[in-house]
Amino acid sequence: MITFKDIKDAVTLKLSTEFSKINVYDEEIRQGFSPPAFFIELIPVSTTRASFFTKNPTLIVDVQYFAKEESNEELYDMADSLERSFKFCIQVKDRVLNIMKIEYEIVDFVLHFQISLNYLVSIREDIEAVENIEPMRKLHFETS
Repeated sequence: MITFKDIKDAVTLKLSTEFSKINVYDEEIRQGFSPPAFFIELIPVSTTRASFFTKNPTLIVDVQYFAKEESNEELYDMADSLERSFKFCIQVKDRVLNIMKIEYEIVDFVLHFQISLNYLVSIREDIEAVENIEPMRKLHFETS
């Protein structure tokens, strides 16, 4: 099962690998850091039931980039680099999650690069443990 923490760790690893000279923070440490730096924030949007044993979480990963200098040009370049890095999918544990949408905006010289993820998670074990439910194996019909 994939957790939000697993997704945050996968994004942190990808950024650390592809942008090795830039610090990556996955916690709210906004004071006393030296730019350039990335901050990662997860924004859960919703979770729906796809079936009895499957849920469908939707979330946004907000990668915030603080440039070394207050320059929109550097932020545009980083947006292009991030889009190339997160073009189609991201590896999370043993799964590959498709990226549904990429958006970005610049607010007060901070790039907000947002990745929308939508994926399926099995909840069969959770349901069986809580409700002691045994799935139906065979159904026999009598014909007259």
